[in-house]
Amino acid sequence: MKILMLVNPHAGRKRGEAAAEKALEIFTQQRVDVETVFSHAAGSLIEVAAREVKGNWDGIVAVGGDGTLFEVINGMMSGDASLPIPLGIIPVGTGNSFSRDVPIHSIEHAITTIVAGKTRKVDLGYCQAADRSFYFVNILGFGFVADVAQKASLYKKWGDLSYVIGVFIITRKLKSYALDCEIDGQAFQFDNIFVEISNSMKTGGDMIMAPEAEIDDGLLDVVILNKVSRLRLLSALPKIFKGTHVRMQEVRTFKAAQMRFTPDGARILTPDGEIMGQTPITVSVVPRHLTVFAP
Repeated sequence: MKILMLVNPHAGRKRGEAAAEKALEIFTQQRVDVETVFSHAAGSLIEVAAREVKGNWDGIVAVGGDGTLFEVINGMMSGDASLPIPLGIIPVGTGNSFSRDVPIHSIEHAITTIVAGKTRKVDLGYCQAADRSFYFVNILGFGFVADVAQKASLYKKWGDLSYVIGVFIITRKLKSYALDCEIDGQAFQFDNIFVEISNSMKTGGDMIMAPEAEIDDGLLDVVILNKVSRLRLLSALPKIFKGTHVRMQEVRTFKAAQMRFTPDGARILTPDGEIMGQTPITVSVVPRHLTVFAP
C-alpha cells in the first residue's frame, strides 16, 4: 500500500506535526509506504492535492482538521474531478466535525481503517459564490455565524475563548437583514440572522447544527435562524450542543439538493471553518462523489 500524507502542522494548536510523526510510525509498522508533505502556507495543500490526485497512490491522507480537509478536497477536485483515489482522514484539528460523522475517532482508528482498505461514498457540497466557487464537506454558513468566526479569528491567542469573545462582540451589533432564497424550486423571504448549510451533523466539534444531516443521503440540511432578540439568541446558543435549537419558532429547516441565497448586502462565508467568499451564492449537492476511508 502506498499513501501520500498531506499534513497541516499548525492543526489542533500546532499538534499536526506530532500527529504526522505518530501516524508515520504506525504506518511503517503496518508496512505501508508513506510519503509526507507538510503545508508551508495557507492554501499550499490545494496545489499538492491537485497535482498528486492522479499519482500512483492508493490514497491521499489529510492530517489536520476541517480546514485541512477543505484544502485537500478542493485540490483533488481541481486536479481530477472524478476523484480516482480515496481520501483518508487523520483528525487532529480543534473541531474535526466531519470526521465525527464518518466516524473516525483517533489516529490509531484512522490508520486501522486505511490499512484495512474500508471505504464509503459521501456527498460534497458545491458553492458558486459572488467571487469564487469551491466544494465543502462539512458546513457552509453566512450571517451571524460567519461574522462571529471572522471576529474570533482576531483573538486566536485566547484559544477556545476566542469564539465566546466573537459571539459577544457580534451580538452587541446584532441586526437582522432581508433574505431572498430559493430552495429546491420554492421561493422564500426571511428576516434573517444566519444560514447554515450542512452536509454533516456537527460543526465546531460538538455543536449539533443539523441533527438530521447524513453525509451520504444526497441532500444538504439547511438551518435558517430568523429575527430574534439579543437575549433570545444568547439563550439559544447552548441548545446547539444538543441540536434542540431546530425546535425554536424562529428556526426553519430544509433538506434540499439545490438552493440560492441572496441577502440584502454582501455577506462573508465560512466554508468548513475557513473565511472566504461572499454572497449571493448558489449551492448544490454532489451526491456520493467522494470516497473516504471509513469503518
